[in-house]
Amino acid sequence: MDTFIHWLHLMAAILWVGGTFAMSLAVQPILRKFLKDSARFEIYREIGARFKIVMWGCWTTLLLTGLYKLWEIRETPEIFWGPWGQIFAVKMILVSLMVVLSLLHTYVWGPQMMNSKDPAQLRALAAKMKLWGTINLFVLAGIVFCAAALRFSSW
Repeated sequence: MDTFIHWLHLMAAILWVGGTFAMSLAVQPILRKFLKDSARFEIYREIGARFKIVMWGCWTTLLLTGLYKLWEIRETPEIFWGPWGQIFAVKMILVSLMVVLSLLHTYVWGPQMMNSKDPAQLRALAAKMKLWGTINLFVLAGIVFCAAALRFSSW
């Protein structure tokens, strides 16, 4: 059972992180290069609507499997006071930041961009989303690094 839960946790993380990196590093640059803003924003809207389902599925899976994994180590609470606990705390801070940035992107900035008709406001929102999206990529990379460090750290 532990192996299956760990695998499920990894699959959800791969789907979420991989999808986010693919959108940011492959899809968006191509769309920016070949499409005008109006056409590009329509595609973003459609991709966003579909990826929102993926996001919530991955986050739910990560939360439930993560809680299970924590429950499994409940008999050794002393690990939280050593290096493992410090890495875990950093990971949870990064996860919290990622959640906030992702929710802002999905439920605040994205809808503002889709509803705006003002070209100056659109450019400002696009710049804001690009900046915070880039920061979010580094946060995601940090989460993955912490996950690797947790896996290979001594208790």
